Amino acid sequence: MKVEGMLTIAISIILMFVCYTDIRCRKITNAATLLIFSLSLLLAFHHPEDLSLTVLLLLFCLGFFLSIVGIIGAGDVKLVCALSTGLSTTEIGNFLFLMGMAGIPLTLLTCLYYRLFSRNDVITIPYGIAIYSGYWLLWAV
Repeated sequence: MKVEGMLTIAISIILMFVCYTDIRCRKITNAATLLIFSLSLLLAFHHPEDLSLTVLLLLFCLGFFLSIVGIIGAGDVKLVCALSTGLSTTEIGNFLFLMGMAGIPLTLLTCLYYRLFSRNDVITIPYGIAIYSGYWLLWAV
């Protein structure tokens, strides 16, 4: 197995833990994000010509703004940026698209669950699941 495959499998295993903590606690830990960032950075060294720091910077700035406004959680932004570090520009676009597509049914099901079973007025969506799904679908397609 190539190094890229092993790194991707390691990232996927950590992402499963991230999904678990996101569902249970609605929290994505900094330690898991840092570990994913480190592995993604190693993955990026295998194709340095495809990296786009401009796209990563724009993604981080947009995510930071959306986090401050309260649209998306800071942990989700850090996770998306950490995963995007190891992707080429084209792969980042595909990843964001697939993540968005995975987020639609997740959001609908979460809203339905809150409406039927929860007494909370505030709906929080464990978007780590959509992030993981988008990343996994990127490599599956």
